[in-house]
Amino acid sequence: MDSIYLLPGEERCVNFRDSDGIPKVHYTYCSLHGRLFNCTCRSKDEAQRLCEDWLVTQDRCYIN
Repeated sequence: MDSIYLLPGEERCVNFRDSDGIPKVHYTYCSLHGRLFNCTCRSKDEAQRLCEDWLVTQDRCYIN
């Protein structure tokens, strides 16, 4: 398996087909704080929505 190196704010989206032949997307995003978000979804739009939800919860962790 390849190592993924992303700079803060970068994303990577890889299209593939699962074992049943259904198209999927593996999405990875590196937050500005260096934390990685990974998911596998049916579309890039769905993955980005999940990532946005995740980012909202991450921002709450940094509020003083």
